[in-house]
Formats: sequence, C-alpha cells, structure tokens
Amino acid sequence: MTTNTKISLNSNTTIQTKSILYSWLNNISPQFFLSIQLPKHLRSTDLTKSNKNLLKIMLKFEKISLKRHWNKKHIPFIAFSEHGKARTWHYHVYIYSCSFSFFKIKSIINDVSTELNLPPEVLHVEPISTTGVYPYTSKEIIADINYHFDSDRIITSEFLFNLPPISIKHIP
Repeated sequence: MTTNTKISLNSNTTIQTKSILYSWLNNISPQFFLSIQLPKHLRSTDLTKSNKNLLKIMLKFEKISLKRHWNKKHIPFIAFSEHGKARTWHYHVYIYSCSFSFFKIKSIINDVSTELNLPPEVLHVEPISTTGVYPYTSKEIIADINYHFDSDRIITSEFLFNLPPISIKHIP
C-alpha cells in the first residue's frame, strides 16, 4: 500500500517539477531548438564523455557564430541530455537571446557539421513556435517525493563553457 502511495506522489511531483521547468523555459523565451544525435563512433553511455562531445559541438557553434571573443558575448543555451532506450546520450538544446534569424542559425549549424566532419543528420535545428517541445525534452525527468531529480541532465552554456553566469530568470 505504501508503494502505491509513493508511486502516486512520485507521479504528482514529477508533473509539478516538469511544470516548473516549462515555466522557466517559457520565461527565457528560447528561439531555436537544436537536436544533437551523436554519430555512432561518438556515441557513449558515459555522460561525461558525451558532454565533452557536446562541448566540442557547441564551442564550434559559438566560434562560428560570434568569431573572436565569443566568450564575452556568447549565445546562451540550455541543453537537456537524454539516454533513451539505447542508453547512449543525445541532446536537446534550447537557444535563446539570439539575434540571428533561423536561416542564419541553420547556416551556422551546417558549417559546424562541415567543420567537425559530422553527418548532416547529427545536428537538426528548428525555430520554436510553440511550447510543444518542452514535454518531449523532459520525458526522462522523474522527481521523487521531495521534488529531487537528476539535474545533471540540464546543462547551461555557462556551465558547459565554464563562464560566469549571465543574468536570466531563475526557477521560482
């Protein structure tokens, strides 16, 4: 009987936690949704190893986008890591506070693929027109009865690049 209650509470806290995450994402108003599915030779079940590949890709994205001194005015993003059924890690990235058009971002993503010698299907970018991508991105986030969840799966650009945090609206 206790197990059923705990499962019920877990489901409720997961729904509430996801709702808070959606609200946070809405507050930062992401403009682009980038999916990163690493090619077979780079896929890993090790999150740290996969995050190094994410760093390489997003660093190239920043350097192509902003050229010199990219770290002083970088394009902020929030990446959600997922391992899916295959247990290898892939990423969903929300890009925000970006002055580029979708066509420019798409061109930059193509340049990143070319420069890193990645197949074009590895990086896929779309403009965000609805909040429908948030539930898709957070499908693996599960909270316990105390609202704890695996926050290592959420990677900000500042954390990934080891930059000082920028002022954004934080989770209430």
